[in-house]
Parts: sequence; C-alpha cells; structure tokens
Amino acid sequence: MKKVLVTGFEPFDGDELNPSSVLLDWLKERTFDFEVYTAVLPVSFTSASEKLNAAIEKYNPSHVLLTGFAKNRTELTIERIGINWVDARIPDNDGYALKSQKIFQNSPDGLFSTLPIDQILNAANNAKCPTKISTSAGEYVCNHLLYTYLLHHKKVPGTFLHIPGADCHEIFFQGIGAIINCL
Repeated sequence: MKKVLVTGFEPFDGDELNPSSVLLDWLKERTFDFEVYTAVLPVSFTSASEKLNAAIEKYNPSHVLLTGFAKNRTELTIERIGINWVDARIPDNDGYALKSQKIFQNSPDGLFSTLPIDQILNAANNAKCPTKISTSAGEYVCNHLLYTYLLHHKKVPGTFLHIPGADCHEIFFQGIGAIINCL
C-alpha cells in the first residue's frame, strides 16, 4: 500500500519561516488517494536523522520525500546524489558546524536517490513547476540527512527536494503535490 512521508525543516539562519515546513501545512489541506504523512525536522546535524528515523518507524512509509529550503535557487531541485561530505557555512540550530569532513569514514563518496528521478521531474514539469535535477544537495544539514537516509533506509525509496527562494511558493508546492501523486 502506498504511504508517503514528506519531511520539512524548521526555520534556520535567522529566517522566521522555512518554506519546507510551510509545505507540510499545505499538504495537510490536500486530499490524496493514499496516506500522506508529514514531519518537521530540526536543522540539526545530530538530531535530524533521529527524528526522521522515528517518523519512518511510526508511519512505515512506502516512499520518503525529504524537503528543504535553498534560498539562492530559482527552481525546485530534485537531488540525484547524497554526498559523503559536510562543510557547513553556518552552524546548525544547535550551534554546531561540521567543517570539511566525511559524514561516515568508511562509506561510499556518494549514494544515488532511490526514487525514479526522471519520472518525478516529468510529474513536476507537467504541473508547470520550474524544476531541474541537481547533483548536489549541498554540504549542510540537507545533504547530511539525505546521505544518512540513503545509507540506512535502502528499502524505503526516497530522495530530497529543495524548494527555492521565491515570493510565492504555490507553484512549487503544486509541483511537489504532483510528484507525490506520481510515486
């Protein structure tokens, strides 16, 4: 049975809102032909994975969409690869900054998304959402979470989507809704 878990992050870097957590509220107002669960995660190198693991245990999803905010991007970006590297430009919300280091010493340098990237790109584009595939989720908590997720939850297909900076996020939320439906 199809059950989708969508996560977002709390605000960080001085912002009052994070569009990825606003997305979760938007999703709660929508109706799907299957269960869609949501979870807000802390912007934390140490506890984001723990909270994600708890949500996966609680909801037992068939698919996971991790979402975050990339202020300087202009399109919804589907992350193809989680890299085994962090180099935080700012501290996380716990005041912790991982600098120029591997996430796990004896693990692959990169892990590929376990969702059909081209299929979800087409779904977002068909919804008229400006979308592209990205080969880097950055070097901050988003990538740390994606890489850790892909390393430990290979049986639950998932990827990461970055919501861009914009005055209005409705078109990007609609694109994510289309992605959820196509899974």
